[in-house]
Amino acid sequence: MQQKVIIDTNVYIDLFNKGLHKDVVNPFQNITYLAYPVMHELWMGIKDRKELKLLTAWRDRFIRLDRFVIPNIATMNLIGETCRILKSNGKLDPTHPKHYNDIAIAAQAHQIGATVITQNFRDFELIQMIVDFDVFSHF
Repeated sequence: MQQKVIIDTNVYIDLFNKGLHKDVVNPFQNITYLAYPVMHELWMGIKDRKELKLLTAWRDRFIRLDRFVIPNIATMNLIGETCRILKSNGKLDPTHPKHYNDIAIAAQAHQIGATVITQNFRDFELIQMIVDFDVFSHF
């Protein structure tokens, strides 16, 4: 049975650069969505115009399929509340919010009922204490 998934940036980096994890993007197994923080992180790694063109076309395909996820109001509130809770527990430094994108990805997975596929299971496990979403790592 197909499931909705949001693939984390680290998995895409291995897929694009090393050809790993091709099974994760199997359209017979998963319905893949692209969360905006993943796109932003990939955008930051672009090295030349060729990569820019490829990544733009790749993003546009998700948009055409209506699978580019941006947060709705409730999700934006969930992201903020999760950041507040983690900060109050000493788990998030607002001057270096390294978990912010992961929090946004987790909240967007919650928004659409998707599973996050990542290699950073520990970071998402922390967020799961606050946000109800599934996370999977078989790496």
